[in-house]
Amino acid sequence: MRWLKRLLPLFVIIAACAIILYLPDLGPERYTDLAALFKHERTRQSTVGYSVAVCRNGSIIYQESFGTDGAGEKLSKGTPMYLGPSSEVLTGALLYSFSLQGKINLDEDIRSYLPEYPGKPDARQQKNLKIDGQPGPAAPSSALAAPATITVRDMADPTMLPNEDLAREFSTKISGYEAYEVDPSNILNPGRHQGNATHNRFAYRVLGVVMESVGVDSFDGLLQSRILRPLGMRNTTAVPESVEGLAVGSGRFFSFQFPNNSRIPNAAAPADGIATTSDDMAKFLAYITAPPSKGIASLPSSSVTGLYQPLKKGGSRGFGWKINEANGNRTVYQGGSVEGFSSRIVIWPERNAGIVVLAPQGGIVESSIILPMLTQAAEKILFTGSSSKLFPVSRVLLLIGIALGVYILTLFSQTSTAHSWAKAAVERQETGTNIYFHQLITARTTFGLILRVLLIFLAPTLIGAIFGGSLTYHDLMVLEPGTSAFLAIALLAGALRNTTRLVWLRRTKQE
Repeated sequence: MRWLKRLLPLFVIIAACAIILYLPDLGPERYTDLAALFKHERTRQSTVGYSVAVCRNGSIIYQESFGTDGAGEKLSKGTPMYLGPSSEVLTGALLYSFSLQGKINLDEDIRSYLPEYPGKPDARQQKNLKIDGQPGPAAPSSALAAPATITVRDMADPTMLPNEDLAREFSTKISGYEAYEVDPSNILNPGRHQGNATHNRFAYRVLGVVMESVGVDSFDGLLQSRILRPLGMRNTTAVPESVEGLAVGSGRFFSFQFPNNSRIPNAAAPADGIATTSDDMAKFLAYITAPPSKGIASLPSSSVTGLYQPLKKGGSRGFGWKINEANGNRTVYQGGSVEGFSSRIVIWPERNAGIVVLAPQGGIVESSIILPMLTQAAEKILFTGSSSKLFPVSRVLLLIGIALGVYILTLFSQTSTAHSWAKAAVERQETGTNIYFHQLITARTTFGLILRVLLIFLAPTLIGAIFGGSLTYHDLMVLEPGTSAFLAIALLAGALRNTTRLVWLRRTKQE
């Protein structure tokens, strides 16, 4: 009977796995058109909805919206959504326009445009500076260490990490990996890009302030006058509260969705908070992938390709873009998630094509798994004619949820039977030959309790170390709320079980 109780959770998980594996899988085995791909995969991947636009040779060749937002409102090509980290491509275009006109020198120290940025101290002074940039012989411990020369190019291609205290001057409540596409390569090389997510946000927010100083206007005003209105992007703004019908975001709890109606601070706009529509982004992509002979004055057709060239020799960053080259073909992209929204923008420069997918659903599953899979499948359809069915991510998530749920229920069941467990342990001690059995089982239970308590406190740090950055519980819950919540509950339930067992072991031994 004891073995049956132990094996029952395993039987439940195996049965759930069998059911999930043999459920009918909707959709064709191969996709030969974009409409079928996005229609069927939205259902297969349990995505609440998304809006898609594809352009080629300067024309929009496909545009459609599927599903709803987090509040159940039907999506359309004109539904405004947050761009999240993809906001950087518009910020980058604005910066590039300033550099083309000579108003910003990319190789100039950023302090030339931002006087309040801490300056390099005099050699006779202490190395620390106060926040206002004034040196002092005995600067307090909270003072900021003066950075070495940081150029505008450094900020546009963030390969070095500025002082984290400085970042607080430009910080908002948006922090950590929330608006960051996790790079799987960091798992194999922990710490390789330590703090890259925070740095990226910091850098582009600083660039927004620099352009406001040079252009003598708000960031939104500059973006509107120099990029958006000339390209006919009438529903894009860095001030989302001014937009009517802004979509409600959502989060994912395994294969289920829940509304996420939070709003991103305006200060975050250059890096995270621009709101746009798939229709507007299609116009932007059509222009930069195949610019017409007569372009816009602030971003001339002859210079457009500079947007997605490496800012530094051998680098992999353009003006807001990430650049990947394989087998002679370049893929230039940007994406990530923030506050209930995800996006993925990809261009294939040599093929004059691009795609944008905006989804009112945030988290690492959407931004780093599902949207990249969709754009890769769309690439195959565009250039080879077909794509195979995508991996069923939602089914795997559902199975993980069931397994964790069964494990949590098992822990609570073991907690409720802690008294009988302790009695059985004491009886085995008294009737057995191992005189140290009680001490061993007490030590094992105590070790399990200490380990779980440590994991509860150190989980964000440990997971952050795997991905090469710093995390908080807030980041974990936003990135993957289902697994994060269930793991936290499992650790707490395990700690409760072990504590209860230790109490009953002590009392039963005394009896």
